[in-house]
Amino acid sequence: MINILKKQFQPILEDFLTSSAITHLASGNLTTEAYRSYLRQTFYYVRENPQLQALATIYFRGRQRDMIKSFYAHASSEIGHEQLALNDFVTLGGDDTYTPYQNPLPATTALTSFAYYQIYNQNPLGYLGYLFFLEFVPTQAGDAISQHLRAAGVPENAMTFLRDHMEIDASHNRLMEQYAKRLLKTDADLAAVHYAMKTTGYLYAQMITAAFEDADQHMDTGWNWEELDADGITPGELSKTKIVA
Repeated sequence: MINILKKQFQPILEDFLTSSAITHLASGNLTTEAYRSYLRQTFYYVRENPQLQALATIYFRGRQRDMIKSFYAHASSEIGHEQLALNDFVTLGGDDTYTPYQNPLPATTALTSFAYYQIYNQNPLGYLGYLFFLEFVPTQAGDAISQHLRAAGVPENAMTFLRDHMEIDASHNRLMEQYAKRLLKTDADLAAVHYAMKTTGYLYAQMITAAFEDADQHMDTGWNWEELDADGITPGELSKTKIVA
């Protein structure tokens, strides 16, 4: 199964690397403000991923349960990665005072929402397609993306999120081989993963494009009241520091 998935991934990766978002990155015209905006959106979707991966196991049955421990360990290793993105955001001059308490851009919400939809409303094993795309892109395209960022003037100390995932995702790629072997049993399972992989690639490119555009014309997405209420604060309690998106 893993060899089939790797083969299916290649045209999806090519489509992603030739998307308008990555083409803009490779053009040499990317600004550090645009990358900073991307990091802000990265914070939003990445902080959902540990809980999202744990959620996927709710439908595991029979021998599928043998993979729950690996899934939880994998999910646990993702905890805190959103802080790396936020640290890079701040390094590039962003103000993180409001970031955790504001809603993401609609395109970012779409990316995260798709994964929840796949788990709850479709074949839950299709979630592996979401995971596969996000884990394999850094290991296969991370070096080229890093070079483009350096050419755009992004300093090394503002690429900690990318560098971390270029390293840690190598081990996660090996985990994916186990997931494919132990969980995917039918053509329907494989088709679900393939579709989710393709959809994730498309939505991720849309998220990046929206983030780049937001650097030029910032969208007021409003407060995320669930996050505010969870921490027991109100917008008025936050500092009045000007937001740098």
